[in-house]
Amino acid sequence: MTTHGKVELSTDRHEWQPTPLAEQVVIITTADEDGTPHVAVKSRVSVVSYGPPAYVFFACNAEFATAEYVRRSKQFVVNVPSKELVAVSWVIGCDPSGRGVERFDENGLTRIPGLAVDVPRIAECRAHIECELVETHPFGPDLAVFGKVVSVSVDRDLAEGETALRYRRLAPFFFLDMDWTAPLGAARRVEEPVPGPRHDLTIMVTADLPRAQAFYQQAFDWPLVVDEDRYVELGLPGGRGLGLCTREAFRDYTGEKARKPVQDKLSGVELYLRCDDLERTLSGLVAAGARELSALAPRDWGEEAAYFADPDGNVIVAARPLRPTDR
Repeated sequence: MTTHGKVELSTDRHEWQPTPLAEQVVIITTADEDGTPHVAVKSRVSVVSYGPPAYVFFACNAEFATAEYVRRSKQFVVNVPSKELVAVSWVIGCDPSGRGVERFDENGLTRIPGLAVDVPRIAECRAHIECELVETHPFGPDLAVFGKVVSVSVDRDLAEGETALRYRRLAPFFFLDMDWTAPLGAARRVEEPVPGPRHDLTIMVTADLPRAQAFYQQAFDWPLVVDEDRYVELGLPGGRGLGLCTREAFRDYTGEKARKPVQDKLSGVELYLRCDDLERTLSGLVAAGARELSALAPRDWGEEAAYFADPDGNVIVAARPLRPTDR
């Protein structure tokens, strides 16, 4: 049915696309009677009361292990992963058992003690909300779990610096529908003016357009969105683009010639890429024939990064934030 330009959707949440309500992804840790920890990914979570103390809730299938263990232990921890843990969260989320220490180990998750509860936090997550169970309520096949917040902790770099930067470091992400997720966008104060011009497109001059196009598509599998004789454009995640143009096209656009590339010399242009799957990105660069300039290593600005050069001498940096356990 269509009224006033609106289209009616089903009342079944499974069929919402796009979903009007994005759900923040969290990793819930619980424990059984003997203290064995368990882990599960949930997205139906929110603050019930600001407090003090604050109260939060999450929901899960009443038959899943998470519901069983939280009712037994009367405690749980809401661990907040950053977008770097999307893949890990998806793997865990597709297995509802939640049982056993091996679930942590096989997914590269490190257990650290809770500050106020006998349930572990996850070191790789950026924030942790420790709770004591208050009550549960059934809703059809699901169970809403309500908890009183007894401790909150975050990575040290989230407690320091400018607010927008701290939210960027937190980098939470949201479940949308089926296998779709989305990260948090840029944070800003309500009264701040609309930000200035966006950086939507980077264009680089190349001495060999087919070679450059083949390199970037093989390295990163970015889709081709513009394909012309003297210019191609690749679509990047988040709506940005990378353009590649011939020297002749650059001269026509600007009225001046671009500098000629010098064999085995760098151009002075650097693409800094933050990668959710860094290992895959590094493999793609090597397979495409990128020249390694500096191997993957921790950098003093809080990230680990590797440096490469493309066929035209442009520098490509593949990076990700250092995990708390690596700092």
